[in-house]
Amino acid sequence: MLPAGNPNPRFDWFTFLSRLVLKIAPSALSLVLCAAAGAEPLVLRTAAGGLPIVTGPEPSTTVRFAADELARYLGRITGTRFAVETTARVPAKALVVGRAAVLSLDPDFDRQQLGDSGFIIRRSGGRVLIAGGSGRGTLYGVYAFLEKLGCRWFAPNFNFYGAASGEFVPKLSAPSAGDWNIVERPAFKWRKLYIEEGWSHTAGNLRQMIDWMAKARMNVLDCPIDYQHLHRTEWDRWRLALIPELRKRGILIEVGGHGYPNFLPQEKYFAQHPDWFGMVNGKRSSNPSVVFSTANPEAVRTFIANVEAYLRAHPEIDILDVWPPDGARWPDAPEDLALGTPSERQILLLNHLAAEIRPKFPKLRIQFIAYASYVAPPAKSRPDSRVLMDFCPIDRSFETPLYASGYAKNEEYFQDLQGWLNGVIDPAHVTIYSYIAKYAWRSLPVLVPSLIVDEARRFHSMGVGGLATYSEPGNWATFELDHYIVARALWNPDLDLKSELADYATRRYGPAAPAVLSYLGLVEEIVPHAIGIPGTRLTIDTQRRMIREFAPASGLLAQAHAAANNDAALQVLLARLDHSHAYVQNEMQLRLSILENAQGWGNHRLSRLSGLLAARVKIIDSDPGDGVILHDNRIP
Repeated sequence: MLPAGNPNPRFDWFTFLSRLVLKIAPSALSLVLCAAAGAEPLVLRTAAGGLPIVTGPEPSTTVRFAADELARYLGRITGTRFAVETTARVPAKALVVGRAAVLSLDPDFDRQQLGDSGFIIRRSGGRVLIAGGSGRGTLYGVYAFLEKLGCRWFAPNFNFYGAASGEFVPKLSAPSAGDWNIVERPAFKWRKLYIEEGWSHTAGNLRQMIDWMAKARMNVLDCPIDYQHLHRTEWDRWRLALIPELRKRGILIEVGGHGYPNFLPQEKYFAQHPDWFGMVNGKRSSNPSVVFSTANPEAVRTFIANVEAYLRAHPEIDILDVWPPDGARWPDAPEDLALGTPSERQILLLNHLAAEIRPKFPKLRIQFIAYASYVAPPAKSRPDSRVLMDFCPIDRSFETPLYASGYAKNEEYFQDLQGWLNGVIDPAHVTIYSYIAKYAWRSLPVLVPSLIVDEARRFHSMGVGGLATYSEPGNWATFELDHYIVARALWNPDLDLKSELADYATRRYGPAAPAVLSYLGLVEEIVPHAIGIPGTRLTIDTQRRMIREFAPASGLLAQAHAAANNDAALQVLLARLDHSHAYVQNEMQLRLSILENAQGWGNHRLSRLSGLLAARVKIIDSDPGDGVILHDNRIP
């Protein structure tokens, strides 16, 4: 999938990037960034050191953190110390951070209607004013200001990135602020990362992820209470380490995930109350995948009481997910069937819960999901006006946008989405659960930045409130570009994707950028259509053609290595592209072999298939923990 409007499927990224690299060579960055009409650029450092960073006398935790971050990164950029001052007296030349401090200089600031994430960056004489409508908005403003100076945050600073890290910080002797008057607000209210099943998360890499989230202007982290009641991915395991990191960045805490059994566990109640649990084929089941009987008043009362007890013990929660088990089987007892479809039953339970707990937890939001057998909207019931929803098109195809015709499952999902938005639930309360890094892809490099931006624009035009994605450190490097573009598009879906990709490649890969961007363009054009993932339709003829068209990828990576020369950080990044490239080449050949074998087995074909499978094992087992392939027991 190429950038929208590109008439040439073989756009010469190499030449384009070669020219761009020359235009924004590091030595010229300060000149580009300081170009502005009107006032002379304000140099941020003097012979005596960096300009003071002033917050006002009693900054909030988040505003103080924002000021410290500004000082830290300006120090890295210039090699000069920038001091943070908590004072009401603002010098004539200063960087002024936070709503309170800016209001003392600009009484009209509050008229901006910035919400809880918007911010201003404004030059006022010898001062630069950076402030948001909230502490979180101020922090976003600080990171946006640093982006104006050339900083980029491509990924969390996971350990496997080594010398490359996940960010780019320029070295500038005299960074300057131009005559800026910037006002920004996010296009989408909800910008989420899900820990979800959490195969590779630790407290350490979650802290790294949270640090990146704020820089990428994501605002919600969602962790299961106990995914599928398996005691593997649990909020309580990490909450004490993560709450301070989330709070000082103003990031919302969403907890829950798939897990009715977390509030009505079979092992605790089934023996004494089998009638509380779902009936399947005439028999009550203790299987946690079977939904409990939501028609049983005593079961529902106990369920709600346990939700309340959990919330009292976890006051940090901003949004509570109350979802059925993954792979849910809805009971077929007559009293349950009388409540209606699974969608109707879910909404009836959630509305009952919302009415009971709202007086005790007035700021809490509850979220449910439209998923699997309950993805279609209910015919009769309507969710409570404060309840949120995730729309989860798990079996969609990524060969086309969700809204495009030509793939029946996508069309069905989009019709269901429109059904929810057409009077069932406020569109602003709906988040699209994206599957751009889902486990069924087996860490294969399905990079779809054009599709991400295309769909973000469409969802925004429909009034949808946000989007959420999986996040696994174990294969983050594979999907780095997708994660980065998702964050950028959720803030501004009208971004210029071609420029974003060029900027990403240039600052991330330096002299190797032209070859890398050409390689990434080839991955986007070919890979989603040539590997065995749900929704992809493979034939022998198209598979052979795509393998031929993907052949230049090897040469592009060789060019990238040659351009990177002895740069250790770039070689780290390129090694991850090499690993991912080897994996997808093997996958493409393996899928072709399977298609050919379907026409008739032969010894030569069996031998080839065996060889490809043996090579697959070596690829998956090589370099574990390098962020390319998520190792778990479901990867073949």
